[in-house]
Amino acid sequence: MVMMDLRDLFRDILGSYRVQFLLLREHCTMSEASALDFLFRDQLYEVYDYVQLAKDIMALVPPDSAIDYKDDFGLHYLVFRGRDTEEGMFAFCGPFTYHSFDEKEWAELIQKHGLQNDSMDALRWYFKRIPVIQDYLSWQHMFASLLSRYLANPDLQIMSVSYERAYTAKQKPSFSLSTIPYTSVEARYAVEDAMLEAIRRGDISEAIYQQNLFMGFTLDRRLDDPLRDAKDMIISVNTAYRKAIQQAAVHPLYIDGISGQFIIEIEKAETMEQVQALIPKMIRHYCLLVQHHSMERYSSAVRSCLNYIDFHYMEPLNLEGLAARFAINKNYLSSRFHKEVGVTVTDYINGIRVRRAEDLLGKTALSMQNVAEQCGFSDANYFTRIFKKIMGQSPNEYRKALNGHSPKNR
Repeated sequence: MVMMDLRDLFRDILGSYRVQFLLLREHCTMSEASALDFLFRDQLYEVYDYVQLAKDIMALVPPDSAIDYKDDFGLHYLVFRGRDTEEGMFAFCGPFTYHSFDEKEWAELIQKHGLQNDSMDALRWYFKRIPVIQDYLSWQHMFASLLSRYLANPDLQIMSVSYERAYTAKQKPSFSLSTIPYTSVEARYAVEDAMLEAIRRGDISEAIYQQNLFMGFTLDRRLDDPLRDAKDMIISVNTAYRKAIQQAAVHPLYIDGISGQFIIEIEKAETMEQVQALIPKMIRHYCLLVQHHSMERYSSAVRSCLNYIDFHYMEPLNLEGLAARFAINKNYLSSRFHKEVGVTVTDYINGIRVRRAEDLLGKTALSMQNVAEQCGFSDANYFTRIFKKIMGQSPNEYRKALNGHSPKNR
């Protein structure tokens, strides 16, 4: 496994725990460094030097090891250096805690930092945002094992470090502390935007990572019935996902089909667990639609042809007919189509028809003539030749192989 794969694996694992994975360079900006605590200290202090905080933590990290850094608010970060092409880069995994904080601990934090009592609400809301790692030993063992490979240090041990900074930042007056910190709202919208952008690109891993972070934000319940409330929330999520892939120029017919199916599944769900399990499923399906059907990179002329072919493959189709339908010069369309799609119009039409034939051969007992006709081939022999050219075997051989009758399976 290459180093970049391991780093991506860190990110995916952290996302499943709702823990942020943040990369910062040694010379990071204030805006970049403020993501360390989701702008929490910005809620408490007039001007807070996040860049200095980041540099202080970086200075504690050995070249070939990692630290479990605990700050003066009891927040933990796993921190390690990047390798090779990531030289000068540091990974901050956090914040998180190893236990749930209570009123007594929040009061102690207020006293420790000399904060005003009005800060209590800000603390409560903030710590609701922070994921809690219940199994300390398993967590440490998992990341020590991964980091030993990433940092090429078989003897790696994650060192626990507590570092107290002398804070000189001026506190904000009590009346400026909102009951629900505005920074939490900003952070939630930023994560939501990142998630929807990942879906628009069809990036499943990134979308799930951002969605896991988003689930860490506490949202007020709007209805007394928790199941109905959860369903309404997922319906809203479904709408947001749908709008995201619209921006990727996915045809509305594809979007409407999958969106409607998820509405049915949401309403059929009988437990909170079933509702929550729909979220990663929705992300994957919407991202796959983008991967397979996004027309964003195509010109208007080619996009029109592709959409028409996808939904009318069973009808007579050819270059001349498409050019006439969309009032495009035939030679221009042929050249543009091949340049953007990478194949000729005829080859694309045949490819779409063969993919549909694969589905029919596997799921029905239709005769070859009927399969050919339903896929837009008027002649079964021609269908067989095209199918074998693309798939490397005849339709009949393909069906037998699907049914377990190929020579290899005897």
